Amino acid sequence: MILRTDPFRDFRDPFGILSATVRPAPMPVDVYRKDDAYLVQVNLPGAVADSIDVSVRRNVITISAQPARPEDGTLELLLNERPVGTMTRSIALGEEIDAAEVQADYVDGVLLLHLPIAEAARPRRINIRQGEKQELSSR
Repeated sequence: MILRTDPFRDFRDPFGILSATVRPAPMPVDVYRKDDAYLVQVNLPGAVADSIDVSVRRNVITISAQPARPEDGTLELLLNERPVGTMTRSIALGEEIDAAEVQADYVDGVLLLHLPIAEAARPRRINIRQGEKQELSSR
């Protein structure tokens, strides 16, 4: 039998100190860097690919999804641990992202993002000219 609530919980631990637990993020993310791109993996179990939205603005990527549970009127929910409803997560990355080249795949409940760094944000070598000695004020 699954007990939905504990009516005596507040009497045993009135300030929530003893039962304090760290809940995992509803949208766990791993971010990697490979050469001139970021690779992002986002766990989104239960989400349908059409309900996932990814947007990029400069160096911030925002992911939103809407996992749903079955809408069967004959089911009685006994235990509710899976998140439902709209979830949003924003991640600030170090360099500006080339939004036109972002690739996204959703496989087995995991969103895989390939985020190339914008050309303007990539390090580049500066050529040094050799010429006559000049004063700083002449420029």
